[in-house]
Amino acid sequence: MNLNLVTLLVSVIALVTSAWLAWSQLRSSRKSTVLAMILEGFRDTRGDDYLEAVEYVLYRLAVEHPQPVAYQQLPEESRRYIQRVGLFYNDLGKLVAHGLVDESLIIGAYGGSLLRAWNLLAPYVYLERQEHQRQPMRYFEDLAWRVSSRRPETVYRELGLHVLPPGTMQ
Repeated sequence: MNLNLVTLLVSVIALVTSAWLAWSQLRSSRKSTVLAMILEGFRDTRGDDYLEAVEYVLYRLAVEHPQPVAYQQLPEESRRYIQRVGLFYNDLGKLVAHGLVDESLIIGAYGGSLLRAWNLLAPYVYLERQEHQRQPMRYFEDLAWRVSSRRPETVYRELGLHVLPPGTMQ
């Protein structure tokens, strides 16, 4: 009887250890996948097509189209730029909303430009929603709300990021 109890105990310990190792591997795999996605996003924002789209959204959209309309009604180039920027931020918002990425990383990296882009795009997006009865860029909007509630400067302070102004190095 004593031998059966020892055998059962060893089996239970082996099962628990196996389950824990499988869970750890799954978490590690998930983190690797998310990290790859984030790094791809970082690379993507350095590409000429993205930078051109951001420049358009931030500096030319309101000048060229001062009267907002549903963004699908805009000329192809304007629509393409809006979608390039908006869908990128929307994808980041999905990662944050579903807990795959810590929001402080995204707020710290993109907060200021993300919020400016949302403020400029929101009228066009809302008109698109009204016209087509759908919810485009909903995650982008949520992410913009998160940034408005927790500014990048707050994230930098929470992380303890240091500053080194020009002329202070010796």
